[in-house]
Amino acid sequence: MSPRLCGFIIKMTKIYEPLYVAISPDIDPDANCAVEGRRDALSSPIEYGEIRIDACKKGLQKIFELLEKYDIDATLFYETRTAQMLIEDGMDLPKLSERHEIACHSLKHEDFLGKVSGIPMEEKSIEESIYKAKEILVKIFEREIKGFRAPYTRINRTVVKVLEQLGFQYDSSETATLGTGWAGKPYPLEAFDSSLLELALPSFHDAKGKKMSSYLWAIFEGRRVSREYVAAVSQARDVAKGGLFILSIHPWHLYVDCQGNPFGKNQVRKNLENLESIFSQLKQMQGIQILRQDKYMESWLEKEDSN
Repeated sequence: MSPRLCGFIIKMTKIYEPLYVAISPDIDPDANCAVEGRRDALSSPIEYGEIRIDACKKGLQKIFELLEKYDIDATLFYETRTAQMLIEDGMDLPKLSERHEIACHSLKHEDFLGKVSGIPMEEKSIEESIYKAKEILVKIFEREIKGFRAPYTRINRTVVKVLEQLGFQYDSSETATLGTGWAGKPYPLEAFDSSLLELALPSFHDAKGKKMSSYLWAIFEGRRVSREYVAAVSQARDVAKGGLFILSIHPWHLYVDCQGNPFGKNQVRKNLENLESIFSQLKQMQGIQILRQDKYMESWLEKEDSN
């Protein structure tokens, strides 16, 4: 093969490489939030001192149905306590999660950095918590756990060090802005003196130039519409070929707001329609490939090894 033809094929491959998209729910208690004076989260309103999963259970069941309907493999970030409670409440999570990646979202949604609790956790406590969370998930799902997302998406040097020591392959807590500086590819967490790879959540700008997050909660709170997220994926396809665009959702948010107030029937119907609309449009888009985060990492690492 001539050098010119070889160069042309390489160029064409890069041009037509898809944008990869991952659906990655954070499966945790209803309307959870950090609480001053305690490390674990409670469901809002916190004065009741409760951990609720009713909305999470209903939302997760609907998400499983939509993932199956549109033949989508997702990455499921389970808070371990919630996984245990859902199983106790009759959900066959191992069976429902068979086709999806199982990842870790902490033991009890701890405020590792103490931003709200006022009690930052020491390395030993963080290690014990994440080790136990991972160990329980492995027992429940009988699967290797490769990915981690921190509660409140907050990490520091200590959390990253623990993740590396416990054998996680990647973290997915940071947010990075898509554009000339970052194109959706994994990067080492050098800011924390670590080689642990980060699969960051993308941020981007809407048609008016306002910054957006890839968490879908803003749709359910009435601040965004589904087409804005689909448009963002379209834009990312042009600037992040070969990169990963992560869309995340809290299952409970389909049924209750951040304060734990139940949505009315019309709002729930609208929320489900919006989520289904996103899944449906993603499946029809050209130049888009939906896959699990671990599968993306495998493919990316293989390419890196071959270069």
